Amino acid sequence: MDENTLLIALGIVCLFVVIGIATKKIIFFDSDEDLWANILFFFWGLCFGGVISLYPELETYTMVQKIFFWLGAVIFGGIALGCLVKTFSATIKGNGIILGLFMLVFKLLFTLVMILFILGKISEAFDDDNKKKKGNIVILLALFALLKLFWKPLKNFFINGDKVRAKRGELIQVESNTPSQ
Repeated sequence: MDENTLLIALGIVCLFVVIGIATKKIIFFDSDEDLWANILFFFWGLCFGGVISLYPELETYTMVQKIFFWLGAVIFGGIALGCLVKTFSATIKGNGIILGLFMLVFKLLFTLVMILFILGKISEAFDDDNKKKKGNIVILLALFALLKLFWKPLKNFFINGDKVRAKRGELIQVESNTPSQ
């Protein structure tokens, strides 16, 4: 398959997902918790990967170092797995099994691309080869200012669980149990 055809197909899939989110047919992030579980999955997964990368030298470690190695691997891996399960369950609950599995992969890839983009911009700003340090820092600050400016509208667009459920008629109205006087 041609590379351009693959990119066009990927763009069309992304367009369908964005249209589904905009028309409140697809739940992208169910809540703030779902968003942060998705982001933290990559952080804790990276920590787990860092600890596991030390595995080849495990034979030369002392007993205390081995205990800390396995403790770190289990804790970081468990937290990363917990974040993944939380994201998985929220996605399946909101979108059903078929669309939920697709949206889980899409959400993870979307989050990974956004994290890599932000880290790439930070890395580019502090690159030693660039002589324009102050200019790069200004660009980085402008990027963060734009992120701060557009954070609330983006958050309202992507965290759409309640809006989609309200449109579907699945939102449960909670009534107050206090008697009126």
